[in-house]
Order: sequence, then structure tokens, then C-alpha cells
Amino acid sequence: MAKHSQSADDTATLALPIPAQHPELFRHKATNDILRLLVDNPYETFTIRELSRLTDHSTYSTKSAVDVLEANGLVSAPAEGNRRPVGINRDRLSKPDDSVLQIPQPEFHHPVRAAIEKLRSELDDVRGILVFGSVARGQADRQSDIDLWVLVAGSQAERHRGNEIAKELSQRPFDGDRYTFQVLVETLDSARGYADQLSEIFTDAITLYETEALEALKREVLTSG
Repeated sequence: MAKHSQSADDTATLALPIPAQHPELFRHKATNDILRLLVDNPYETFTIRELSRLTDHSTYSTKSAVDVLEANGLVSAPAEGNRRPVGINRDRLSKPDDSVLQIPQPEFHHPVRAAIEKLRSELDDVRGILVFGSVARGQADRQSDIDLWVLVAGSQAERHRGNEIAKELSQRPFDGDRYTFQVLVETLDSARGYADQLSEIFTDAITLYETEALEALKREVLTSG
């Protein structure tokens, strides 16, 4: 596999004042999972309970991580009665214009970008594309699938075409290497039928292409339950 380099300017970053206001910034296991979710949904807020459910960490661990993140100015978490909505501090957030660059491992940029182009050109009325799983987490190896989730406004017949596109992409070499693609295509109606599974996907994902339809669906799924 060809080696690729990636500068810090290519990825989503949060500006951290030095010295850090709280020295135990990354002590809590929930911290990275919370930041990944908030960075991918920068205009949304979540309660401590919602963050705990979505990241699969205890309420105590989640609250402790949020306390430290807030102390360092990376999140906003003002008390509103008995609620405490948590959101990323957008003044500190910098995201690349090319969403593919948010994928931590650069060797996956070319195949994912090709997949986005093919899906948007060959599926009817695409409303959103996400990458999830090990590629989104930066934990993939050469045996890992590239897992893509696609929202369409058309019929469920697009699922079959999505499977065909995945097979075609899997047979195509990228810089001399082939990758296995898995493409899940859902309509707005079918997606609402399995909100629990979608919650896991959305929490784990990097949004590659987003419309108001996907934004609304993510808000509905992530803040329910």
C-alpha cells in the first residue's frame, strides 16, 4: 500500500489554549468519542444522558469528560434548568472544506472520494453519505471494509444499485491496491424503521455529504430515546 502523509491543516482540529486550563484533558475514556460526535454535528447539542447513550459510556464518565472539555473551552455546556446541553465550541473548531480529509488515514481518501462521486452520479436523488466503522475511527487495515451509508429520496430499488456500485468499486484498483466496499442505501422512510441501529452508525460516522434531509434525520435519531 502506498504511504501518504497528512498535515494537521488537512484534518478537523480544535484550538486548545496553552497551558491547558485542566491538566487531565484526555484522562477520560469518553473524551475522544464525545469530541468525534460533536465535531461531526457542530450545530447540534446533546444532553449528558444523550451523550452517555450514544457513546456507550457511563453517565459519570461522560459528565466528567464534559466538565474537563468545558474547562478547557472546547465545548459549551451551560446549565438550563435541569438540562445541560453540550455542543462543540465552534469558535475553536476548524474543519477542512473537503470532508474526505477528515478520514484519519490518508490511504483511504482516494477510494472514498471515488465512491462519493460514483454514488452521487449513479443513484437517484442522494441526500447524504457517511463513512462509518474502522475507516471513520482511523483503525482500519488492508483487510478492513470501507463502510458507506447513503440516504436517498428515491425508492428502495436504489439499494440494488448500491450493491452493484460496491462490487464495481471493489474491483477497481486505487494506487495499485483494491479495497472492499460495503454500501448501505436507505430511503427516508426505511431509515426511520431502524433508529437504534442508525444511532450507532451516526455516532461512529464521518459525514461526507450532507443535505437538510440528512441533517434532520440525524437530529431525529440522535436525540431520541
